[in-house]
Amino acid sequence: MEDQKIDCSENSSILSDMSGAKGFVCHYRFEEGSSQFIFLDVDQETGGVSINNALSFSTSSYLQTISSANGLLLLSGFGEGQLSYHVFNPLTKRPETLPPHGITGEVIRSGLAFDGKQYQVVLVHVFKDEENGLGPLPGDIELEIFSSETGAWRKRQPFRLSFNVEVPVSELFTELNTAPLFSNGAIHWEINGRLLVYHVKDDCCEVIELPNFSEDPSWKPTMTFRRCLWESEGSVRYTYTDIYGVHTWNLLEECEHAVYSHSNVYDREKHRWALVYTIDHTGLAKQDPDILCPGNQWGTHSISPFAYVEDSETMYLQLPGIVVAHNTKTRGLQKVCGYEFPGTEFNCCSFFPFIQSNGRHQKKASKSLQVGEVVDLPIKQEVNSISF
Repeated sequence: MEDQKIDCSENSSILSDMSGAKGFVCHYRFEEGSSQFIFLDVDQETGGVSINNALSFSTSSYLQTISSANGLLLLSGFGEGQLSYHVFNPLTKRPETLPPHGITGEVIRSGLAFDGKQYQVVLVHVFKDEENGLGPLPGDIELEIFSSETGAWRKRQPFRLSFNVEVPVSELFTELNTAPLFSNGAIHWEINGRLLVYHVKDDCCEVIELPNFSEDPSWKPTMTFRRCLWESEGSVRYTYTDIYGVHTWNLLEECEHAVYSHSNVYDREKHRWALVYTIDHTGLAKQDPDILCPGNQWGTHSISPFAYVEDSETMYLQLPGIVVAHNTKTRGLQKVCGYEFPGTEFNCCSFFPFIQSNGRHQKKASKSLQVGEVVDLPIKQEVNSISF
């Protein structure tokens, strides 16, 4: 496969400036199979959003958004006998389609790592005992890793990896999964109450129990509530919702255990988290009864945290038809985006965090925002069309 080598240092369709501002991408999947990607800029002071028309695009191909990393998107679509994977730079609008991988079983997770020059796409799959309905067992996880430097896939089976859980939902339904996070040189996946971490440089994995995990079988239905992984001040944060509120935890580094040990009783080998804050559902609804009143189409299961912006200290929550911004310092709540369009048949609308790389398109990307301004997404309006 040497002829398929992708050198990102020379390929302008992939090379990215990682110093851009944070934003979002809204991915609509329509019933006839087409997709539309609307990029949103975030005002770092007010937390409001505006449409970035220069980056937005549409495609007639069926696509799913897997993740983003430093200005690139990882997308998947239907290939010949397996999912095909595309690495896409919204600035250049030129996708890189990866060669077929060697996995014959089910891919349960995938992720993207990008250092600004070279990228890696990592697929996670498990061996399953089809005859007895068992699996995976410890050590039965295998990674298939594509490197843009070599242009080829390679296999990696982590040793001494304890991951004795039932096979989770596959990558075919990405909207049911937590989007992976690339942070501190590692890809993080939430899988059935545990965090699987692949350290790219060291080429090794570890498994960390999540703070809301329980051995009690009654815990499993809570995983239908939405979760997200994000980064703050170089640390990994995990946010999830339950019947009580929206909770955010900080993944502790080894040097941080002593700081929290006086107020948190835990086994540092199993529980490596410290609670940052909780947003109570009742208190959240009181901030703006017009948005979160009982008569609206929302419940605790439909609140989806998907991103956090440090500069404005704002957590973004997707609800049916709207996106709201919650300031975690002032506890203020504002509606920033609407996506209800009567008569438009779409079967999925998902929001993902995205670092918008600095570049020539950014100068005229979007207008300035007024505090309290609400953006309605231009669904089915003409935008750049891309072929995959």
